[in-house]
Amino acid sequence: MTDIHKQKTLALAAVFQAAALCDQLARRGQADPDALKVLLDSIVVFDTDNPNAIYGSAKNLKLGLRALENSLTDAGQNQPESAEPLRYALGLIHLEGQLNKSNALLHTLRQRLEQSQAQLAHFDHDILAQGMVNNFASIYVDTVGTLRFRLKIVGNQQRLETAGIPEKIRACLLAGIRGAWLWRRLGGRRWHLLFTRSQILTELRVLIREAQQS
Repeated sequence: MTDIHKQKTLALAAVFQAAALCDQLARRGQADPDALKVLLDSIVVFDTDNPNAIYGSAKNLKLGLRALENSLTDAGQNQPESAEPLRYALGLIHLEGQLNKSNALLHTLRQRLEQSQAQLAHFDHDILAQGMVNNFASIYVDTVGTLRFRLKIVGNQQRLETAGIPEKIRACLLAGIRGAWLWRRLGGRRWHLLFTRSQILTELRVLIREAQQS
């Protein structure tokens, strides 16, 4: 696998990790904190297109790699728990494409993210602090949330109405937008998921083995 294909697959896995975390939060009211931290950290990493610099090793995206694998295989697609993460991931890719057409929104997004990065020190550099999560959720609402296309999150209504859960979901969606942006920058296109599925799966399984060994 060439380095660019590896990087592109890691970026796509980040999108699916965000989708899987949103699904966990919506259905259970909780999500893997390590997987969540990796994604939220990525939101305030700027000026690099290197997934390893943004996410670290493949091990940090294990949840996303598995979610992507399930979405690309016939066996995985037949599992009910795979349906929503796939829909969310495709929605995030679409939203990023819409966002990328608005220079004004991109400018606002960058400005607000830089402010959040500066505020991290006030939360003892804890990216999972509720204040940081709230910041990211607010940024999502004020930028991506103004686009015509809306991504509907479904799950346990009681969980979805629990304080803090909607904010975590929006923060995850913002991280998913970041992954989708990176994937596109590296040459990823939505049609690749349909017409180059076998190639992606081959690359993906190499990364899954790498994640298991690290």
